Amino acid sequence: MAVLSIGDKRLGAMLLERGFISDEGLQRAIARQAETGGRLSEVLINLGLLSEQRIARAIEEAMGVPLVHLTRTPTDPQALAKVPAALALELRALPFALQGTRLRVAFEDPLDALAAEELEDVSGCIVEVFQALGSELTWALATHYPELGLTPPAELNPALGSRVGELALTLGLITREQLEAALAQQARTGGLLGSILQEQGALSDVQLAELLAQQADLPFTADLRGARISERLASHLLRVDALQYRAVPYQEEADGLVVALADPRRADDLREIIRTPVRFVVAPESQVQALTDALYEHDKGRLGETLLQAGKLRREQLREALYEQQKRGRVRPLGDILVDLGFVSREDVQWALAEQRTRGGRLEDTLVQAGRISPEMLSRSLALQLGYAFVEENVQVDAAAVALVPEGAVRRYNVMPLRVEGNTLTLAMKDPRHVFAIDDIRLLTGKEIRPAVATEETLIKLINRHYKSNENMEELAKAVLEEIGDQDEIEDDSHLDDTALVKVVNNIIREAVFNDISDIHIEPYPDKVLVRVRKDGALREYMSLPRGVAGAVAARIKIMGRLNIAERRLPQDGRVRFKDKNLEVDLRLSTLPTVYGEKVVMRLLKRASAIPDIEQLGFADYNFERFTDTIQKPYGIFLITGPTGSGKSFTTFSILKRIATPDVNVTTVEDPVEYEIPGINQTQVNVKAGLTFASALRAFLRQDPDVIMIGEIRDTETAKIAVEAALTGHLVIATLHTNDATGAVTRLAEMGVEPFNISASLLGVLAQRLVRKVCAACRVAYTPDVDTLRRLGLAPEALQGATLYRGVGCTQCGGSGYNGRHAIHELFTVDAAAQRAIVQGRSSSELKELAVAAGMKTLRDDGVFKALAGITTLEEVLARTTD
Repeated sequence: MAVLSIGDKRLGAMLLERGFISDEGLQRAIARQAETGGRLSEVLINLGLLSEQRIARAIEEAMGVPLVHLTRTPTDPQALAKVPAALALELRALPFALQGTRLRVAFEDPLDALAAEELEDVSGCIVEVFQALGSELTWALATHYPELGLTPPAELNPALGSRVGELALTLGLITREQLEAALAQQARTGGLLGSILQEQGALSDVQLAELLAQQADLPFTADLRGARISERLASHLLRVDALQYRAVPYQEEADGLVVALADPRRADDLREIIRTPVRFVVAPESQVQALTDALYEHDKGRLGETLLQAGKLRREQLREALYEQQKRGRVRPLGDILVDLGFVSREDVQWALAEQRTRGGRLEDTLVQAGRISPEMLSRSLALQLGYAFVEENVQVDAAAVALVPEGAVRRYNVMPLRVEGNTLTLAMKDPRHVFAIDDIRLLTGKEIRPAVATEETLIKLINRHYKSNENMEELAKAVLEEIGDQDEIEDDSHLDDTALVKVVNNIIREAVFNDISDIHIEPYPDKVLVRVRKDGALREYMSLPRGVAGAVAARIKIMGRLNIAERRLPQDGRVRFKDKNLEVDLRLSTLPTVYGEKVVMRLLKRASAIPDIEQLGFADYNFERFTDTIQKPYGIFLITGPTGSGKSFTTFSILKRIATPDVNVTTVEDPVEYEIPGINQTQVNVKAGLTFASALRAFLRQDPDVIMIGEIRDTETAKIAVEAALTGHLVIATLHTNDATGAVTRLAEMGVEPFNISASLLGVLAQRLVRKVCAACRVAYTPDVDTLRRLGLAPEALQGATLYRGVGCTQCGGSGYNGRHAIHELFTVDAAAQRAIVQGRSSSELKELAVAAGMKTLRDDGVFKALAGITTLEEVLARTTD
């Protein structure tokens, strides 16, 4: 699907807003443009929806771009000398007047801002944009740039069908009222009268085609279904030309080709591009379109079409190549002929062939979505393949580079300027092959572009970090007080869309997203409103607001979550999908009445696309293989345990991401559904309606599931049904609150599940915690104190050959010395010895001793291993684990 240029978007919006075209007509033109290419105005004219003159007048009236008639306007030779002939032809532009440093230029497409900027660079002048009709511009280029060798166009004949209305009236096909209504619309839009009558329902497409055939003195045929579909017949006309000219090859005869037309005005154009003798018949447009679809059914993915739509080949070149191929009897592939003719390179052909093979979707996107490759792996591979640097989130960004590129362009193309070196700007991009982005940024900055590669997530974080709002929160808070006056609460903020209140709330959320905050707490106190945030598991003070804004801020957030703003005595829960510029995040809201007003907590939920692959969960090598073997078993129950905030949900959904293939039926029951995962059936608990974990599980067993995920096993009934499901051939993945892995066995037994059933169904238990990672920007080597080593049970000799790190505090980590979190794991897999011990009713500690003897690493063991690897500190491991 072609992407509309900025100029085409502006033109379409303007024509629609001013009533020059209907929404249906515009969508039809956009769809045709996606097939044929070219400018939107050309498609509108070809479809008979608007005339060229009417479009020009509309642009002049709405956008103030004057229309100049080049056939009647003197042209200054000094102005012509400012622009080379080849460039004038390429941009379809004619310089006609020069006044000092201001150059007046007539453009066929006056909305193409890049063309004007290119002429300013070449001429060294300030370009004043005018518009010209296409035929007059062709005449002017041929006349004033004779070196181009162009032939001035002949006088345009009056459009065929100008008397269609009177003829239809004479034949009794329409009424006088219908004709007058159509003429009134034609006066407004400049469209073809026949098309307008058909659009209004006064004429059918068959009746219109008959009238046009009479006007053009051409044969008429109502049905094209007798055409013999063949590749040879299709070869006489490009598919894009068939769509543009609303014409299709119909029959091959001994003396030439028969072409069916929906618009007889295009007959002369078609004679120019069809290289065999041709005669025309007129047919209804629906018949022409149906035959076009049938004749070119397999043509959309052809090499020539792919190169044409990619802009690597012009239509004239493709026609020449096809003609050459016909002469050679199609012995050689078209790609070879294109290379021989010098129209494209061998690399272009290879690219086009690869594009054809993956037309259903990009190969790399498919691999990422299938979990075969991570976005970071893809970006690193792309950087290596193209020879560019790979950029990570901690890259140093030059403020001068940021100032050089406007925020609008950065967000439009999702790129990040990194540094300026002489005349070169280093630009981080997801895909350095995005030539339009590179060209636009080059034009905007006047610098040569050196691409670098970064993941989309890294780019978004860098953009949001360096292109922040300049609004002062203290000033905004004062403005909120002025807006709400003496009100302690607001009942409706619909009048505050662009006010300080909205900006205060939006800025708090935006800054939280930029800084990887997991929770926002807005707490009212007697003298202020305190905003605290949780980062890397620790709560810290973020800012304070005047006491008077407490009610307004709470009400604004409640309105965002569609909560009852009049109810301030009871807790409420809600959910928000927050959007701001290119930022989009889901929030879970919770309000709680306190002595001083309502406290609001917002949890920032990660998007489904942010769920990591299991390779990114931080498993040590000694755990990873056993973990993957366990989760790929066909049935049984696998438990993930840990306290709130230990990353259980991410691990659970990473497992589902790996095992949920199209041939597997995956069903989940959650409270609430936090991540909406495509291809998985997700059910949310609704206790008020009677939908509990247990009742949902009973229903699941009648839904032919392969994999069942339980958000949390909370009661005896849920535990028993989960175990029964595992015993009857289903893979069950569930979370449970226990301190360690083997404690899950005791917890299930306490819930009433028989030990022999636990032994038979349990595959394994993964206990995990999240420890803070040492900040990479400020880490230094250190030696831990003796007391820390003693409490961890480590002898100083255990640190021989290892370098421990801690952060000293910097701007990137907010002075904490930590930035981000990493998981530590304890994986208990149930082997034969463990099964016997469970049946015998052994205690949790006995099971743990047995598992350690079999090779299990405890949470503390895994934490120490990762501290010795420089990921975290021993003090952090000590704080997050127990003996």
